[in-house]
Amino acid sequence: MSGDAAPNPSPEPEPSPEPEPSPALAAVATGPLAGRVAVVTGASSGIGRAVAARLAGDGATVLALGRDQARLDALGKEATALPSSGSLVPVRLDLTDTAAVERFAADTVVRYGHVHLLVHSAGGYLNSRVEDASVDDFDAQYAANVRGPFVLTQRLLPALRAAAALDGDGDGGAAPAGADVVVMNSSQGVRAGAGTSQFAATQHAMRAVADSLRQEINSDGIRVVTIHLGRTATPRQEAIFEREGRSYRPELLIQAEDVADLVTYLVQLPRTAEVTELHLRPALKSY
Repeated sequence: MSGDAAPNPSPEPEPSPEPEPSPALAAVATGPLAGRVAVVTGASSGIGRAVAARLAGDGATVLALGRDQARLDALGKEATALPSSGSLVPVRLDLTDTAAVERFAADTVVRYGHVHLLVHSAGGYLNSRVEDASVDDFDAQYAANVRGPFVLTQRLLPALRAAAALDGDGDGGAAPAGADVVVMNSSQGVRAGAGTSQFAATQHAMRAVADSLRQEINSDGIRVVTIHLGRTATPRQEAIFEREGRSYRPELLIQAEDVADLVTYLVQLPRTAEVTELHLRPALKSY
């Protein structure tokens, strides 16, 4: 999955503190997403960071999940600087720690009651030819890219259903009914290239999870969209270019802010319509 990825997708499990909301900031939010609660994974850097910042800037209360507390704290200060901003709650969480994920989800359901938006933008990436690949690397990518997102989604379904069941004006007339799940996938989730068998398998798996989930919860008023991203200017992509021996020109790639714009567009679509799958590529190919 795209977003806050590290060279090792399976770090040591870290404790998950209870999220502490910022009622003062949330109360004055006036942006188009005011009143909505969003959970964004991979928020320490890259696409997840841009999405979390944009949602908070547009008035949402954002639970920003990641592994780097310092980066998350800095993001919280930046994302809530505007008067129209909502709040951003930094939450240090390792998605490969199932118990921590379950605790976070349970706390969120109790504390907020409903979640209008879940954005999956975290994961790990390791590449190797099949003959040289490590099975341990495969297990680590599965844990970070498939199992973790699956458990988080599963545990947040009650809160997503609660948001979808709100009346037309939402709580206090701020948030409309309906909920959305956005899965950041990869072009490798459609067609795998050489050296990407393990990573691509996890992306194909998440595409299947999203497709199945959509059929199961669509009637509850929850939309599920998969975004298959081409090369995006993120720290992970810079590392990939370096390994490939290519010149890294981020200005020719998709920008993380482009993806954030797309997410805010999708969640504000009228509830009479849904987008199920999108493919986003750089307009100018530099690779």
